[in-house]
Amino acid sequence: MVAVFVFAGSAQASPTAFGAFRNNGTESSAAVSQAISNVPMNVGIVYDALGQTNTIQVYNFGTLLFTGPVDISLTLARIRSGGCITAEKDDGEFFNFTGNEFPNIPRKGNNYYIEFTVWFSINTNNATYDPSVEPYGSMAFPGSMRLLIGLGGEVYFTGDHYGEDGPQQNAYYVNPLPAPGAYRITSVVPSTNDIRINWQTVGGSSNVVQATSGTGSSDYSNNFTDISPIIVPNAGDLTNATYLDTGGATTVPTRYYRVRLVP
Repeated sequence: MVAVFVFAGSAQASPTAFGAFRNNGTESSAAVSQAISNVPMNVGIVYDALGQTNTIQVYNFGTLLFTGPVDISLTLARIRSGGCITAEKDDGEFFNFTGNEFPNIPRKGNNYYIEFTVWFSINTNNATYDPSVEPYGSMAFPGSMRLLIGLGGEVYFTGDHYGEDGPQQNAYYVNPLPAPGAYRITSVVPSTNDIRINWQTVGGSSNVVQATSGTGSSDYSNNFTDISPIIVPNAGDLTNATYLDTGGATTVPTRYYRVRLVP
């Protein structure tokens, strides 16, 4: 189930007409046209790093407003139609990375990604939007939701305006989808009497290493217990993490390991 927020024109108090995308030192309507032409028509659902849709979060000045599915198809449709929210200066402007904003987005050089405002009170039939409608009940225009669209058709979403307030360090995915297997153990390596467990995870998530003992014929699949403290890797998508199970190599019978995400 995907929530699509559409506000009919008749219910809008002060609909405002879209303008045309601009051409100046930081904006190019030709680049906008190129970027949106490379975005597949069937995309619009927002995904997290695990390919899930019901965990997308939207913040406003550090306050969590919403957790759940988000569909930005309307925003993509209005960009395809050439509709610019001219009241928001960043709509259609090149976004060039100046630091470690969203470490999971590949760097492609200057003037590759274009920034767009996401505003759900859109009437595509009338080519208008309503800045007086507050999404999620308390987000004033232009809000914190943005897209980055690459010239090759890549689309990324943020519900926290590039993590300015801290909660979201990675962008969400629209196109292409996140790579599968974000969470997986990559190696279990003996080190004298110890065992080192290495795994791939998402930066900022809370992880706990668990273990159980048994033989190949015993029922050990539901008998895992925590053996590590909570481990929170550094920011970044598909981050590597590690834990040393002291004395694990001398444990009899053999231990089996897994990594659990802590809510």
